Amino acid sequence: MSAEGFRLLDVRPEWERARAAVRGSAHAPLFVGDDDTGPVTLLKKWVHFGYIGLWTGQSFTKMNDRFLDDVAAAAGEGKDAKLLVACGEGLRSLIAVRMLYDDGYKNLAWLAGGFSKCVDGDFADVEGESKLQYATVGGVSYIFLQILLLLRVVK
Repeated sequence: MSAEGFRLLDVRPEWERARAAVRGSAHAPLFVGDDDTGPVTLLKKWVHFGYIGLWTGQSFTKMNDRFLDDVAAAAGEGKDAKLLVACGEGLRSLIAVRMLYDDGYKNLAWLAGGFSKCVDGDFADVEGESKLQYATVGGVSYIFLQILLLLRVVK
C-alpha cells in the first residue's frame, strides 16, 4: 500500500473503528448514527433491531451528509489523493468509491471483502481491543464469535 503511495481510508462508523483500526489511516464515516425520534424512524429502528440489530449489534444509521467534506479533510491531498477505501465487509467502501469517483477522485482502490477478510499481519499497526477482521461483529453474533474463539474453532 505505501509502496504505491496509497493511504487507507476507513469509512466505517466510529463505533466499529473504536474496536480496531489501522493506526494512521484516514477516517470518514459513510454512515452515521440516526438520532431522529419521529414515529416513522422509531418504527424503522424497532424493525431494524429485531431483524439486524439484535444479531449484529449494529446501530441504526443514515448516510453521512458530510461524507465528501469529511474525506477532503481527512485525506488532505485533494482529489489527486491515492486512497485505498475500506470498511468491514466491502459493501460500504464500494459505495464510497463510487461516490468519490463521481466527485472527481480518480486514484482509488477498493479493499474487496473489507477488513473481515484480513488476516493477522495484513496491516502492520492495528490498534484497539479486537482483531481488525472481527471489529464489525457485534450483538448476539459477537457472543457466538467469543465461543468459537474459546473453543479455538477460529483464531
